[in-house]
Amino acid sequence: MLQKCFLILFLILIIFGWPQSVQAIVDPLSSPNNRFGIHIIGANKDEASPAATLVNSSGGDWGYITVLVESKNRNQEMWQLFFDDLRRRHIIPIVRLATQPQGPPAGGWKLPYEGEERAWADFLDNLVWPVKNRYIIIYNEPNQGQEWAGRVDAKTYAQVLDKTIDALKKKNSDFFVLNAGLDASAPDKLPLFQDEAIFLKQMEEAVPGIFKKLDGWVSHSYPNPGFIGSPDDFGRGTVRTWAWELEELKKLGVVKNLPVFISETGWKHAEGINFDKSLPSVETVAQYFTQAFRGAWVNSQIVAVTPFLLNYQEAPFDHFSFKKVTGEKQNPKILGASFPDYYSSYQTVRDLPKVSGRPMQENKAEFTRGNIYKTLVSGENYTIPLTFKNTGQSIWNEYEGVEIRAIGGGKELAIEPVKLFGKVEPGQETIFKLHLKTPISGSYKIVLQLFEGNKSFDQKPWEFNIEVKSPVILFISAGLKWKKDFAGEYFLQVISDVITSITKVVLDNNGKSQELEARYLLPDYGFNFTLYKPFYKPKTLEATLKSGVNELNFGELQPDFFSALFKPREFLKLLPF
Repeated sequence: MLQKCFLILFLILIIFGWPQSVQAIVDPLSSPNNRFGIHIIGANKDEASPAATLVNSSGGDWGYITVLVESKNRNQEMWQLFFDDLRRRHIIPIVRLATQPQGPPAGGWKLPYEGEERAWADFLDNLVWPVKNRYIIIYNEPNQGQEWAGRVDAKTYAQVLDKTIDALKKKNSDFFVLNAGLDASAPDKLPLFQDEAIFLKQMEEAVPGIFKKLDGWVSHSYPNPGFIGSPDDFGRGTVRTWAWELEELKKLGVVKNLPVFISETGWKHAEGINFDKSLPSVETVAQYFTQAFRGAWVNSQIVAVTPFLLNYQEAPFDHFSFKKVTGEKQNPKILGASFPDYYSSYQTVRDLPKVSGRPMQENKAEFTRGNIYKTLVSGENYTIPLTFKNTGQSIWNEYEGVEIRAIGGGKELAIEPVKLFGKVEPGQETIFKLHLKTPISGSYKIVLQLFEGNKSFDQKPWEFNIEVKSPVILFISAGLKWKKDFAGEYFLQVISDVITSITKVVLDNNGKSQELEARYLLPDYGFNFTLYKPFYKPKTLEATLKSGVNELNFGELQPDFFSALFKPREFLKLLPF
């Protein structure tokens, strides 16, 4: 009966497939997390530095940026250089996808073209990301017609979101997929605007379960009306819009606690290209940020808050910018000498206490060059250089030290851990010099693994099988043309991938050497041997050596009259008398 049950279970697995592995994304709140962030426009390294100063200050580390990438700017090299810079600065990117602006009469942004989700997946998957989770926001505020080719269409957006999630997850399960942030204050005036609650309901009707496919929730929690509301307000259209949205999702059957990413928020301030006295001053906005970060945005479900916007020098977003408009004079007593190009809100947020984040990064390596030879000589010390390439996300030696350890065969061969000195970034190579001492004889398996601290790298270890054998013994024989006495000094050159060396060899009258122990030669490997005798032409032969005695018979060496042409005494010795 039990066998029959196992048989039925086996058939079910064949027909319906084996259980799927869990997604590779990690809970960003399962490790120390710095929720402070900032919104920037594009892959601008000049903005990465002030962004890092803002979000990684006052005890903070590994803050966030939300960054826009348009379909026309899918430049692999440019974005990789930008991501590498973010890694060095400890900034986690949240990438918001965008299509292309379209001209009149519709204006706004074009719809994604058919199959664009695959183009995004290919482009984004080919980047080496700074951290394990690859945060992706699928477009922007589609309940505004200008963001969706001039006409709100919840059904179409839900379908695009569904296809894009599938394309990204199929490519790599590390993609952490997020919805487009919605305009919670939009009126219900189709075709240009739609109430967010209605829009969400229509999305669920168009693609049932669409919100359950999300890994997190993006919110545009703006302080309305007019982007000047109080940081103490509650509900829809406030800095706590995210909480109202989660309640709306519960009404649609979403029960899991989605991590929250407030990718846009912030207040308009009076300062800008033109001073607007109807708006609060930058000093008041700085106080609002302090209140919000200490109140509305303190919640265990919030992963990141990236206010809009670090730097914008033109209308209509100049009044949101943390950086003052070029040429604008700022009161140094208010701003302070450290940041003369930024409004006081910048320094206020910079000075707020933060958490030192530690997001998960993949530690991976590729073994690129070197070899632990299949046979070694007993009782010898070896130093073997092994080259590894950093193919992961972390910078080696940035936190705990990185070292290579023998987790198998290490004790018998006296292999000690080898520490890495200096930092190695993704794409770079480094050499570990492995030291080992061979016992008398035997077969051994060496298993090597890289470690960061006490945690092994995210990959299978490297295995090498070796056999320790007794040393090679050489027995050299040769003759000289026209001579009966072959005694004298000769020189033996050895060339192979393993070693290059020259050794003096003494032959007796019969052209025979004594047995020469050659511990530097490896059994079972092939070598090129060349025998030299002054004023004779060298002779070369190939041989694969074995443990024990190996005879190398070079036969008869021919005179080299040309080399002795100006040395009469040596020249005469070469003649046949």
